Amino acid sequence: MVENPDSLRDFFESMKLWHRFIKFNEPVKTVEQAKQKVPIEKIAKSIVLVDYDGVPLLAIVLAKNRVRFAKIKKVLNVKDVRLASPEETLKYSGYAAGGVPPFNKIQRVLLDPLVLDNETSIVGGGNVNRLVEVRTQDIVNTLRPKIVNIVD
Repeated sequence: MVENPDSLRDFFESMKLWHRFIKFNEPVKTVEQAKQKVPIEKIAKSIVLVDYDGVPLLAIVLAKNRVRFAKIKKVLNVKDVRLASPEETLKYSGYAAGGVPPFNKIQRVLLDPLVLDNETSIVGGGNVNRLVEVRTQDIVNTLRPKIVNIVD
């Protein structure tokens, strides 16, 4: 899919997807920092995980929710799953931790259904100085994620 912050805009334009970049003067790496800038209920975070076999996956959940590893293990029928290290996040997604958009190199994607409650979602914008607002349905149509409850 997309592999670096500069190509993210090109990706949206080539796919003819509506988007709106939101730029900041200082890094926004955490949900706590992001919610000071945009409505938290619209933020969908893209979390890079690695299963027991070392295969990456992307979990997309609302910012206010916590991913439940036990649910992901059950859904994927894997022995274990863990958060990717910053190095693994960059390697697997093509983006540094804190700026990962849902549109990246990872092919296995889980999307929590609560994300679908918003017509648009604010997601990682490719680096820590920007976010991007996209249509939530475009995330679904483009990524074709497995939609399953992976939060509390």
